[in-house]
Amino acid sequence: MQRTVFNHYGVLPMTLPERRTIELAHGRVAWREAGDGPALVLLHGLNGNAASWVRQYAALAGRFRVVGWDAPGYGGSDPHPQPGTDSYADTVADLLDALGIERCCLLGHSMGGLIAPNVAHRHPGQIERLVLSGTRVGYSGAAAAGFAQRIRDFESLTPEAFGRSRARTMVSANAPAHIHDAVAAVAAEVRRDGYAAGVALLGEADNRAVLAALDIPILAIGGGDDTIAPPACLDEIAATAPAARIARIDGVAHAAYIEAPERYNALLVDFLG
Repeated sequence: MQRTVFNHYGVLPMTLPERRTIELAHGRVAWREAGDGPALVLLHGLNGNAASWVRQYAALAGRFRVVGWDAPGYGGSDPHPQPGTDSYADTVADLLDALGIERCCLLGHSMGGLIAPNVAHRHPGQIERLVLSGTRVGYSGAAAAGFAQRIRDFESLTPEAFGRSRARTMVSANAPAHIHDAVAAVAAEVRRDGYAAGVALLGEADNRAVLAALDIPILAIGGGDDTIAPPACLDEIAATAPAARIARIDGVAHAAYIEAPERYNALLVDFLG
């Protein structure tokens, strides 16, 4: 069964692949997938889930087997008993094994961009190419106060109000209403257990050594108006991983994958080949 997603104006319907689940070592993990071919695996951000990638499933399924997971505690996935970049990276590798994916290209957005390099580092040979989207080298406790406020916001707002509040930080001021609504709708589905673990992961992550050690092609993508991972973060990634290519999409903010999907997807196709 597939769910059809309409934009704000009721036109250009997009089909969201059904959510599937599988039991892994720590519990149930959910994912969505579309297409056939070389595997492209997508790891969403703190306010997302596998539905975040509706514009990538629709556009890239003709070239790739596009797989988007629900991180532990998100969507249909069970919380992880020991959350963190290492344990989440190992869960990604377990999911790849369970789906029969021996090698893939891996894309991590925001929180997912902190997990993805650790998959490549801890499981060498499984990841052919790495895309870092709207992310940083790390936080390492530098923004602890801001992360604490995110938990307070989550606990004090209704899901709908929380979704709208997060969407305002993720898309540019000029984004059409239907883009804002789409990002807000996904953020409104966030569960507390997954969100709290994700906030803790962000506050502790530092991938400087991991990125410096990777010997695979890397592309870092960022929105020119992103305030969560500003364009300077692209330069920091390039300085940390000298082989990395960087690409800035001007006029959009953090959720470039849905605010400018044509430009975003074109960068992926060019990099992935």
